[in-house]
Amino acid sequence: MPLICCVSPKGGVGKSTMAANLASALASDATLRVVAVDLDPQNMLRLHLGVPLHQVRGFAQMLDQPHLWHQVGQRTVDGVTVLPYGAMDMGASVNISARLEQAPALLAEPLRILAADPATMVIVDTEPGPSAALRAILPHADVLLTVLAADAASAALFADIESGRAYGHGLPAAQYFIINQFDPMTRLGPRIARSLAAQMGPRLLGMVHRDEYVPEALAAQQSVAAYAPRAQASHDIAGICRKLLMALGRR
Repeated sequence: MPLICCVSPKGGVGKSTMAANLASALASDATLRVVAVDLDPQNMLRLHLGVPLHQVRGFAQMLDQPHLWHQVGQRTVDGVTVLPYGAMDMGASVNISARLEQAPALLAEPLRILAADPATMVIVDTEPGPSAALRAILPHADVLLTVLAADAASAALFADIESGRAYGHGLPAAQYFIINQFDPMTRLGPRIARSLAAQMGPRLLGMVHRDEYVPEALAAQQSVAAYAPRAQASHDIAGICRKLLMALGRR
């Protein structure tokens, strides 16, 4: 099954929110095993998916022992298996990056094997911009899913994003986009969203409206769909999930 890599050229666009909520939405399909992997040293993906705060262990702490990664996997109420990055200080995170620069297969090979299971869909959340972890897995990713905001910075960076320069690597995977935090009441947002949508064409899976239920769901450590199933953002994310499954040939 596919290895889906969620990326963004900059922070603050809601990339982890989208990765977590798409994982939860995909897990509603009983025929799928969904694994969400956090490659961001901030170790935040677990909070979106309801992993208890006292759980600080992660796979990065046993990078060269992939046969033990299952020990830190956390099964959520939504049916997602989460592999947290793990809590560690900056020095340890820098060391992990240095190791991946020298030996990218430490990360790429276990994820490739995991995604090779025909019943498993792997969603990877990366840190913003280029990174050693992203360079390690990008050649093996089936889908590169870029999350952008409808703002001037995203518009200015789009050429670099589309070409792969923003991530420091070529783009062997199919490339799709999500526009997040869309506010139709601003003066500039709709214009930028229309411009980006025109450039993305059918690669745009959808737009998620700015919605106060999204941060509330994070505070409750629930998916938006579980916390507020009738919210606009829940509707938007469900539509994106359907389009993603269609793109993957699942529907």
